[in-house]
Amino acid sequence: MEEALLREISDTYLLPFFSGASIVATALESSASEAQVAIKTTQSIAFKVNRSDLYRLVVRRDQPFASDSDPAREKRVVEAFVDVLERMSDELRGPLKDDLLSTFQRRVVAEATAEPGEGAKLLTVIDQLALWATRLYEGAPIASAIGIDPAVRGAKSLPLANIAKEDFFAVLSNGFDTMLTLSRHLNFTGHLVLDTTPSAEGFYPWRHSAIAAWTAAGTGRIAVVLNRLGEILIFRDAQLLFARRSGNWHFLTHGSIIRQMGVPKNEDIRKAIYETALDASFARSGACIGVIAAGRIKLAEDMIAATDWLSTGGSNKAKAIARIVNERKFHELDRTLRQELVAIDGATVIDHEGNVVAVGAILKMKGGSTSGGRTAAAKQLALLGLGVKISQDGGISGYRRDSKNPKVEKLAFAVM
Repeated sequence: MEEALLREISDTYLLPFFSGASIVATALESSASEAQVAIKTTQSIAFKVNRSDLYRLVVRRDQPFASDSDPAREKRVVEAFVDVLERMSDELRGPLKDDLLSTFQRRVVAEATAEPGEGAKLLTVIDQLALWATRLYEGAPIASAIGIDPAVRGAKSLPLANIAKEDFFAVLSNGFDTMLTLSRHLNFTGHLVLDTTPSAEGFYPWRHSAIAAWTAAGTGRIAVVLNRLGEILIFRDAQLLFARRSGNWHFLTHGSIIRQMGVPKNEDIRKAIYETALDASFARSGACIGVIAAGRIKLAEDMIAATDWLSTGGSNKAKAIARIVNERKFHELDRTLRQELVAIDGATVIDHEGNVVAVGAILKMKGGSTSGGRTAAAKQLALLGLGVKISQDGGISGYRRDSKNPKVEKLAFAVM
């Protein structure tokens, strides 16, 4: 494939999967003996469409890519991207190029998630939920979940292609703890009512914890969820792998985000912060979370109003929340409670040991003013160690101190 065409397609359809990534301006020379996709460094992946191509483009970002052992790894997405492009490379030279590319991303999602050779079947399920996303049932948006279980045999007389035409089928699941199931060949197998636990741990929105857990209980299980906002979520191996928001697909690499946080050193606390960020993102509540690194407590005292500290604050809010938290550390709280705490207007602040310092805090901002703006607050909290902003449209951004200038914050990661 010509380099200019691959650059054009990569800029439009590959980069949106990876927040903060870019295509390096200069391609690498390549030979027919080199792999079509290869990790060059922890922060760069080289790729080409055809083995005979004499170049490889490089996708790079400051945030490290996941290792090959991670179920959610960017390399697999790039491999799917290359595989789909290779199969349609001849057609892309013709007049139908734009039509083919308009449906390109969803094909990459299906190939990257499914077992080899099974992508077309998953694509059928994705397209079915995308169709339901454009419709209403008795005036309300449709929410649903469909699981594919390769180990279960379905009814050949009830293939998805037939039963999905019936209006009732779209509303037999609520998309949270009930789910319709299909066999590997997309024949209907049944309906499940799933258990949800408030303390569930994992890389998914808590509201979908039961569905995520179902995918881990059998080999090759995949679940596709449509929520009432028209978003499509894809789960495998007890993780949220892809999410389609506002027409764009996003790939979630959880492990690399948690490593990129840097503080606190306790990984359990970082995981709890990330899980809560996902919960707030998909609940559309918005949030701002800060972490005070060791040795930064004095700066925190200058930044957070005395009335907001749970340990000493005299306000009704501080006393009530202190009673609720009851000296438990942030990662020891149920996910449901953590989500409710961070939804309170203002910042939720914890220290490097996980102690909840303040909830709903209004920070003293640079220049002496105060602000409840989540971006400004997260950047201010970054000077303490870490600031995480979850916007009401679902985007997650993390800020840390710049190692070259501790008085300046920088973007550490971005999700969706």
